[in-house]
Amino acid sequence: MIAIGVSAQAWAQDEADALRYSRLTTGGTARTQAIGGAAGSLGGDISATHVNPAGLGFFRTNEVVITPGFNFRSNKYDYLGTRTDANNNNFTLNNMGLVFGMPTRGNSGWRNVAFSIDYNRLADFNNKLQIDGVNTTTSYVDRWVDRLNNNGSPLSFNDAASIDPLGASLAFNTYLVDTINGGSSYATWIDPTAPGGIRQRDKVSTKGGLDEVSVGLGANYSDKFYVGLSLNFPRINFERTRTFAEDDLSGNTNNDFGYFEHTENLKTDGVGFNAKLGIIYSPIPNVRLGAAFHTPTWYGMSDASTARVQVDTEGYQPDGQSERYQDTEELTDGLPVEYEYSLQTPWRAMGSFSYIFGTDPDVKQQHGFITADVEYVDYASSKYRFNKGTEGDKEFAKQLNNSIDNLYKGAVNIRVGGELKFNVLAVRAGFAYYGSPYQNSDVDASTTKISGGLGYRNKGFFADLTYVHTMAKDEYLPYSLAGSKIAPATVNGTTGSVVMTVGFKF
Repeated sequence: MIAIGVSAQAWAQDEADALRYSRLTTGGTARTQAIGGAAGSLGGDISATHVNPAGLGFFRTNEVVITPGFNFRSNKYDYLGTRTDANNNNFTLNNMGLVFGMPTRGNSGWRNVAFSIDYNRLADFNNKLQIDGVNTTTSYVDRWVDRLNNNGSPLSFNDAASIDPLGASLAFNTYLVDTINGGSSYATWIDPTAPGGIRQRDKVSTKGGLDEVSVGLGANYSDKFYVGLSLNFPRINFERTRTFAEDDLSGNTNNDFGYFEHTENLKTDGVGFNAKLGIIYSPIPNVRLGAAFHTPTWYGMSDASTARVQVDTEGYQPDGQSERYQDTEELTDGLPVEYEYSLQTPWRAMGSFSYIFGTDPDVKQQHGFITADVEYVDYASSKYRFNKGTEGDKEFAKQLNNSIDNLYKGAVNIRVGGELKFNVLAVRAGFAYYGSPYQNSDVDASTTKISGGLGYRNKGFFADLTYVHTMAKDEYLPYSLAGSKIAPATVNGTTGSVVMTVGFKF
C-alpha cells in the first residue's frame, strides 16, 4: 500500500518496495515447507541454513538436494464496489544445495561439523493484479497536477515539459494537463464529479523473485549444544508492467476528455548481504530449544524505468489532433530513467522448540516430532539511502524513511508443524501465520499457510512431496494525493504450491 504524497515525485521507490523485499517466508525443501517452515530448532535439513544454521550441526553425512515447484495463484479485488479476478501460474526452483557432514577426531567434545552451500527462494514475485471501478471524486491525473503546481509555486513551462519523464511531463506534453489562468497554474480536463464519473482500470503484471545463496557452518558439541553461522547473498530480480487507464462515462463528447492510459515498465536488480547465527540446546534427547538472529540485509539496488501516456482530448486540439502519445525515451535521449540507491531491510529474531518422540535407532519403530517457531520482524526498521547525495535526494529519503516508520510496525510470525514416520514413509502437516506489518489496525494484511506432505527415505535416497495453501489479505492503493483520502482496493489472494524435493546421502 502506497500511502504518502511523495510517491508523486519522479523517483520510483516507495514504501511498498521496502515491504515487498522484507516480507519473506521460510521456503526451502518440501519437508520444511510441509511442517509450516518451522525449522528453527529441528535441524537435519539444509533449509536450516536460512533459518537457524545451528541445525547444520546435526549432519553427520553428506547430502545433495533439489526442490522444484509449481504455484497456482488466484486473486480477488474489490475496488469502489466492483469485483475483479486475476490469476497467475508459474514454475519455480525453491531450493538446491549441498551439505558436507564431517565427524571430528579427538576428545574435545566437538562431535561433528557441517558445511553447506545452498540456494533458496525466499519470495516469488510472479503475480497479476487487476482492479476496475467508477470514481466520482478524484482522478489519477490529479497527482500530476499537484506535481506541476508545486505547492503553490507552479513550475515553468520548460520544467513542466521535462522534469518528470515518467509521468507529469508526459501528461503535460500530450495536453492531458495544461495551463490555466493565463499560464499561472496547471489543471486537467478530467472531471470525475461530472454525471457518470470516470471508469478507472489498473492492470499490473509482476515477475521475478528474491533468491538467496548461502554458505553455512554448523557444529555439534556433546550432542547438547549446536551452533551455526551462515553468510548470505540475496539477489532481487523484479519486473513490473503496469497500465492505469481512465475513461469518460459522462457521455459528453465536448468536455475535452475521452480517455487516457499510463503504462509503466520497471526493472529492479539488487544484490545484498546478511548474516544469520543461531544456537540449539538439547537438554535431553527428546527436547530441542533454538534461538536465531538475522542481521538486516544491506542491498545495493538499481532501477530502470520507462513510461508512456496516450490520451484523447476530443475537441481540444491545439496541435490539430485529439489523440496523441509520448514515451519516456523522447525526453531522455532514448534511454530509460535509471537510478541507483541502497536499501536496508529489517532484522529478525526467533525462538524455537521441538519435541522428538521415538528416539529408538530402529527405523521400524514409531518416530516423529512436533516443532514450533516464533519470529519477530521489525518492518519499520527498513531504510532507504539515495547514492547521488543531492539535497533533493536526502530530503526525499528522509520523507520516505519517516513514512516507513509511521506506516509499518513490528510483527510476530508463528510457524508450527509435525511429522509421523512409519519405517520408510512419513506424513507431515504444518501451519504458519505471518502478522500484518501495518500500524493501522483496520488493515488486515496477514498471511496464513496450511501445509501437508509425504516423505520417503530409504538407503540414502529420499523424496518429499508437499502442498502448501496460502491465504493472504491486504489493501492496494492505486495512487495517493496530498490532502485527499483515496479508497483502497481490498485484496484476497490464495496460492496453491506443489513442491517436491529429491535428495541423496553419500
